[in-house]
Amino acid sequence: METTSPSLPAELGPILSGSKLGDALFTWLPGEQVPEPFRGLLVHDHDMTSELARFHGDSINLTVLRSQEKDGLYLREVTLHAARCGKPVEYGLIAILLESFPEDLRPRILAGSTPLGAILNESGLAYGSEPQGFFHIPTERLSSIFPESSGGANLFGRYNHLVRDDGRCLARIIEILPTEPACDQGS
Repeated sequence: METTSPSLPAELGPILSGSKLGDALFTWLPGEQVPEPFRGLLVHDHDMTSELARFHGDSINLTVLRSQEKDGLYLREVTLHAARCGKPVEYGLIAILLESFPEDLRPRILAGSTPLGAILNESGLAYGSEPQGFFHIPTERLSSIFPESSGGANLFGRYNHLVRDDGRCLARIIEILPTEPACDQGS
């Protein structure tokens, strides 16, 4: 997996500046330095929705905290939740390039009720995931999203691109995970 320290694209600026991350500094690290279980959840080349559903043994729901659309670019700040217990399993910022999607998928994306990975997988559109870099940030940056836990002082995440088979970029995503699994066994 890629081990560079990428620069985040300017198109994420409007959603990043007003987000819960604000001006957070990302500490970039090689994928092999991401500790487990985060490495297994982040260091791969497929979508996070499927990976989170598998890990939590549950379907994944989407909550859009904030969004804006302009000139074919749909920006949103989101949380993904385990359906069974409702707890957050990911915080994310995403820039979706609507023009890269078939027209019939755009209304479903803009509805904001289904995670993008689920829409893509259900549609059959051929795409891949290209992680650009892995990072950690202090847990307190997202304490309003992920409650305090004994899981550590850092949250781990990745900066990722979803790309069509023809090379067109579908989305650029910052994905951050909580320090502990969301649901207890039997919840």
